[in-house]
Amino acid sequence: MASIPNFEQLKEMCGSNDIKDCFKFLFIQEETEIQGSITKVTEWCEGLREKIAKFAELIEEGRSFSDFDVPAMDGMECLLEAQARNGVILQALVGLLDALREAKPEKRRHVMVMDVHD
Repeated sequence: MASIPNFEQLKEMCGSNDIKDCFKFLFIQEETEIQGSITKVTEWCEGLREKIAKFAELIEEGRSFSDFDVPAMDGMECLLEAQARNGVILQALVGLLDALREAKPEKRRHVMVMDVHD
């Protein structure tokens, strides 16, 4: 996330000395950041879902390994741990995505509040 400018910087950035324009500029930037974050986190979720699906295939395939093949059993144990952790990470990302999506209408409302003053 970018650093938040002070009001003098906002005036310069938005090209206006009117404080409502500064707020509107700031809120539009926030709205854009939220949308970008939603896009990025959605990509992460999709990638992690694909990884989880592939790991599930590997786990199923690995069930045919001999219990006497120690390296294979150790690898399978690590794969199962990684799969469990990937599930936890995916849950956290989905929670973040939910929070971002909930913030989106709030950010839109902030912009609209400043539009009223135009």
